[in-house]
Amino acid sequence: MNIKCNLKELINGLNVVSVATNTRTTMPILEGVLIEAYQDKLKLTTNNLELGCEHVLDCNIIKEGKTVVDIRMLNEIIRKIEDEIVEIIVEDNLFTLKSVNGIFKLTTMDANEYPKLPIFNVESTIELEQRVFKDMIKRTIFCVSNDENRPIYNGALVKVDDNILTIVAVDGFRLALRKNLSEKNINNFKAIIPGKVLNELLKILSDNEDSYVKIGVNKNQALFQIGQSVIISRIIEGEFLNYNSIIPENYETKVKVKTKNLLDSFERVALFAKENKEKDKKSPVKMQVGIDGIVLSCVSDTGDAKEVITSIVEGKDIEIGFNPRYVIEALKAIDDTEISIEFTTNISPVLIKPTINNDYIYVVLPIKLRQ
Repeated sequence: MNIKCNLKELINGLNVVSVATNTRTTMPILEGVLIEAYQDKLKLTTNNLELGCEHVLDCNIIKEGKTVVDIRMLNEIIRKIEDEIVEIIVEDNLFTLKSVNGIFKLTTMDANEYPKLPIFNVESTIELEQRVFKDMIKRTIFCVSNDENRPIYNGALVKVDDNILTIVAVDGFRLALRKNLSEKNINNFKAIIPGKVLNELLKILSDNEDSYVKIGVNKNQALFQIGQSVIISRIIEGEFLNYNSIIPENYETKVKVKTKNLLDSFERVALFAKENKEKDKKSPVKMQVGIDGIVLSCVSDTGDAKEVITSIVEGKDIEIGFNPRYVIEALKAIDDTEISIEFTTNISPVLIKPTINNDYIYVVLPIKLRQ
């Protein structure tokens, strides 16, 4: 194999496919990237047996061929080169990368032994702007559970129903839901996508307008086509929570408040929350809702804090406790200027949502306050 290619495009391609490499494996070949040169194209492929990725870029091919090299070492080398064009030569089981001032050689692995990506027969697809899908992931991913004893919640539900794409994540203490209406008619489908995959997609998806992602789903796999990149992921098997049953429909108390004001206050008061490192929890921040608006307070060995936040209150007074992290993460995910918070009792799920847009809701369980 002998090719010449643009260094920036090679770096970008390796960045994309690095998401599917496996550095903790008993199969050394999975620590490598499959490099294939054909028809003026360079295809990079990685596969960790749960997630596979391909990226194609243009190149000048002098001689076609394929090989596998350690992706970590290749990444380290090309990041220290400043040339515009680099040359790659593979012969006698040796990978050589030439720049203007240097020659770098790596041992190769047998390309024929590299596990091929599965053949993907798409049953249902949807196409939408990358920035929209990225926003949907950002607003829900923090609610994906890390509890390996409940693998069904280690992913987020991605589903289409009546042309509405919805992403839902649950961890047992809270729920985040973001939806987007498609202008095109699309088939209904649903799949539970691993949270790790969604986190990797966040690194690749663009914020630019007119850049699209195509999502395809079959019985046990999901495909994401982003420009010249393709990511294929396994789907988590099982039945997702009937999340509609835990979203409150009625309320006894409703508050309207500026998102930033509440976030800033929560972050300040939460500084006094005593952390229990063994249970990864903090002492609750108390929220009192009444005629004065919202009053946040926290008392600990460090000291105590109390803040009043101007808000519009409708309904009964209520006193309730929260894990501050659960509220702070939700408020950071909301771009809207104003939110509403709906309460029923001080031990019932609490609903947080923007006052104008109806495309995002967040549900959080309170913490019982000590008398």
